[in-house]
Amino acid sequence: MRTKDQDLMREILAYVEAYAMQHNGNAPSTTMIGEMFHMTRVSGYRYLKAMDELGMLIYRDGKIRTEKLDRIRIQENLSENYIEGIAAGSPLEAEGTADEYFQIPPLFVNGQKGHFFTLVVKGDSMVDAGIDDGDIVICRECGEPKENDIVAAYIRGAGSTLKRYCRDSLGPYLWAENNAWSREERMLGREFDVQGIAVKVLKDLK
Repeated sequence: MRTKDQDLMREILAYVEAYAMQHNGNAPSTTMIGEMFHMTRVSGYRYLKAMDELGMLIYRDGKIRTEKLDRIRIQENLSENYIEGIAAGSPLEAEGTADEYFQIPPLFVNGQKGHFFTLVVKGDSMVDAGIDDGDIVICRECGEPKENDIVAAYIRGAGSTLKRYCRDSLGPYLWAENNAWSREERMLGREFDVQGIAVKVLKDLK
């Protein structure tokens, strides 16, 4: 197919996976794909067959599967999220990929709307905020952080980390919550991008 058609294939794949994340792993029908991309159901079917031949997805007996869909744990009436590790200490490089997908009970996020992800904390830089090594932190995807929010942030050139979002006369900066550290160690700089805002911490019972 022509280059523009392969671009459309990638758009279809992104739509299929996003739809499935919102519908307990169920992929959209060819009719829905046709409506979404302003084509007939038959054209949607032909695109799926072509994508199957290219190895972009698996389309058999009217069912769509992808590597991402196969990692979704099916549960009812729950919201989307993913899990990966993040550093509460020195920043670590993060690939931004997920080992598995599952759903968070709305109770865990106080009924908030939006997309959420969970991060497994590594390190001790947030112990005085009650966040310890091995804890799971639920974050709401981006939005504008407020001063004193705890955020998952990507420090440019260093990696991802979980820190307090602070401001002074020079602007926002990241701050570690470990009183045993020096001020220099606790100040994580100003060159960063906020990826999410922490809303809940899950801990193992001792």
